[in-house]
Amino acid sequence: MWPKVLMFGFCCWLCPVWAAGSEVELEYRQSEPFQQYVERAKDYVRQHKVWVDESQQDRELQAVLPFELMPDEEVCRGTEKIGILLSHGLSDSPFSMRDPALSLQQSCYQVRVILLAGHGTQSADLIPISRQMWRDSFRHAADAFQQEVDVLYVGGFSTGGALAIEYAWQHADSVAGAVLFSPLFKVNSSIDWVSPLLAPFKDWLDNYPSDDFAKYASIPVPAIAEVYKLAKEVRKKIADNPKDLPVFIALSAEDQTVDSKVTETVFQKAMVGPRSQMVLYSKDQRSTNTDRLKIYNTRWPENNILGLSHMAIHGNPENPYYGARGTYRICGWYLSDPELYQTCRSDPDNWFGEGSDELTDKSQHAARVSWNPNFSSLMKEVAFFLQANAN
Repeated sequence: MWPKVLMFGFCCWLCPVWAAGSEVELEYRQSEPFQQYVERAKDYVRQHKVWVDESQQDRELQAVLPFELMPDEEVCRGTEKIGILLSHGLSDSPFSMRDPALSLQQSCYQVRVILLAGHGTQSADLIPISRQMWRDSFRHAADAFQQEVDVLYVGGFSTGGALAIEYAWQHADSVAGAVLFSPLFKVNSSIDWVSPLLAPFKDWLDNYPSDDFAKYASIPVPAIAEVYKLAKEVRKKIADNPKDLPVFIALSAEDQTVDSKVTETVFQKAMVGPRSQMVLYSKDQRSTNTDRLKIYNTRWPENNILGLSHMAIHGNPENPYYGARGTYRICGWYLSDPELYQTCRSDPDNWFGEGSDELTDKSQHAARVSWNPNFSSLMKEVAFFLQANAN
């Protein structure tokens, strides 16, 4: 009996190693030209994606592919060639970075957005993926991009923000700075440490089919475990090695996905340079402005908004899909109740925000807000930050 138990435990211990050593076609290869990577990703996603609407395959494919935006040659003539590499977060796709990418392109920056392995196809594809695969892809993409621009910034959303700041800390002598939207330094849960213990034995806590072509509805336990480990490792690296490298962070105090208090602490203790800035959106704090911190109060009854969600920070209200009048509304809180889910999706007078009792008092079927009414102002601050620190 005991030899079988020991062999089972040994196999479970080895499983992450085997997974980490396997090659996934979506990984960005070392020294690979960006367009070659995009074409490989296109072929892979086309073969593996579960389509939300079979008749809209081209639209859904383009939404999740890595992409590059070039500045207008006439408008931006004579400016430095400044690039910024961006990455999406867990369960997302490059579509989630399209709004800030388009804004930065208009401000004369060259923008590349990568697709992390396990994303853009179906949520089950996240099960065998390791955090090292994501790290390698980001590193290879950044190394290649740096050879093509005069100045390189890195950035990202959530898990992508963790990958970006880790790379920036490791390459502080060659990276000009980092831009982070709702970055992951700790999952917002007191039991996040359980996920690595569950991962070898359980793939899912829930598994809903997605009706959102740009984002998964459910995340497998092994992927949550990888994100937990990544956040812990990156947080320690940053906290143990303060730097004055310029970092721009935008986040919500009400974020239910990542722990905003931990992010604030990391910013204060590790991102010590006078050029680093944090923009904090809070429904409970007064608007204020200091040298390194700007706070916006997010009680916006005129917009039926009470606080900003994890994904709303970098969302353009004009986005035709996730925006204020977009065709898709985030109602994932109600996936277990189809009737309530549809009511959330269709109510023209619904309220929006991040989950709270106060929001529920406003509406029993409130939706998760996916755009930021302050988006234009925020992106002007980001563009100014990039230009001011380019030298």
